[in-house]
Amino acid sequence: MSSRQRTYRFLTAAQIQRLYITLIADAVPTQPAMLESAVKSPINVRHYTQEADIFKLAAVLSEKIMKNHAYADGNKRAALVAADMFLKINGYKLQAKVLGVDHCSEGLAAAHVAVTTGQWDSDSLSRYYRQVATPVGLLTPDIVAIRHHAAEH
Repeated sequence: MSSRQRTYRFLTAAQIQRLYITLIADAVPTQPAMLESAVKSPINVRHYTQEADIFKLAAVLSEKIMKNHAYADGNKRAALVAADMFLKINGYKLQAKVLGVDHCSEGLAAAHVAVTTGQWDSDSLSRYYRQVATPVGLLTPDIVAIRHHAAEH
């Protein structure tokens, strides 16, 4: 009898670019290949290690976006928005309001700074994400649309 592994939805580089333009700044990546590389990282981790921890996959995506520095400005914010949306399309959320001030926004910002300064790695970030994430209730139409166009692995 074979066990069937759960599938997840993964954001595309184009989806992250739209989120960046909509929520952060009207700019395209200065290094698009680095954004593509960041997007592929959690997919590769999932495929080659059989990683099933959704928070670890979100942290890998976030860390790679920050460290690959695809944008001239706003890479930590891009990483947060991408990780939050990745989790939302898979049933969890990091923030009640995207890039808004809520109970955990300062902690999320500090966690992302810790990654960029080398104090934390993706394992530390995944543990933090697990602590602050909450289940998504009803999926909004925008999340449903993003989920529909995300890659399934």
